Amino acid sequence: MKIRILFILVQLAILAVCLYYLCTDVDWPVLADTFSHYSPLRALGVLASTLPIYAFMGLRLGQLSEGRLTVALGVLGTLLALALNNVLPTKLGEFAKAAYFKRKSPLGFSQSMGIIFLERFLDVNILALTGLAVALAFGLGTYALPLILAVLAGWAVLAVAARRIPPEGLHLARIPSEPVRRFVRLGTAAVRQALQGRVLVKPLGSTLVLWVCNFFYLGLIPIWLMGMDLSLAQLLGVYGAVYLGLTVPGLPGGIGMTEGAMVAVLALGGLPKTDALAIALTVRAYNFIPPTLMGLAVLATAGHSRELLHVRGTESES
Repeated sequence: MKIRILFILVQLAILAVCLYYLCTDVDWPVLADTFSHYSPLRALGVLASTLPIYAFMGLRLGQLSEGRLTVALGVLGTLLALALNNVLPTKLGEFAKAAYFKRKSPLGFSQSMGIIFLERFLDVNILALTGLAVALAFGLGTYALPLILAVLAGWAVLAVAARRIPPEGLHLARIPSEPVRRFVRLGTAAVRQALQGRVLVKPLGSTLVLWVCNFFYLGLIPIWLMGMDLSLAQLLGVYGAVYLGLTVPGLPGGIGMTEGAMVAVLALGGLPKTDALAIALTVRAYNFIPPTLMGLAVLATAGHSRELLHVRGTESES
């Protein structure tokens, strides 16, 4: 309990520091004037550019599950998770997504969590590559080295897991709880199955396409919608900040940390802080409002939505 309280206090401290940084040295009238010049048609065009992103997220889940999840179901589960992660802390949306897949597909809860783990791991790879690209662009290459090493270590662990985990999953007799033992066994079995042969080849391809679609969408916001002139390094910084907020557990939607990282990178590249904050807030609006509304609609129509909100990793298979 004390560790949990300490973790929350650290999160709030980070949020306070980020908000202080974001709110200083900003020309507020200029910021408000920037928002007033957005073209409604271009704003809708940016929104439309997010649709392929959700489609490829659903496709990647279908590939990781070897067809047991349809693309449509993958999209709905992804929207549900995004919505809950935007309003709830510690990535609880991922557990709700696994429970949703358990209810709507042949997958069990633990199997779904194993697939979601691999999905997040593939995203971390993109974050690492983006971080490396940003660091090299700004002459800070060594700062991305720890993240690259962590990703390489992750691949090494997965390679060992693919050989060492038995087909039925790990049996950890020392765990006192039977539901937890079952969760670990089925989850590790799902990870092992996904690592066999060339199963990850197609999801890796989908992840790369996702990178391109996301980069295009995030580039449209400052360049096409806002009429700003950003360098490739600055666009990579925007992308890296967004992915950091989506990947790192903590505050809902990475609020504060995502914007702070984005403004810092753009300001480091020479963009005025007011313009950088305008980009960060616009990206936040696109990443928060549409997926949250669509995800909450999925939750409202899922049936027994209260169960999805209270699910935990200790849930047993039915």
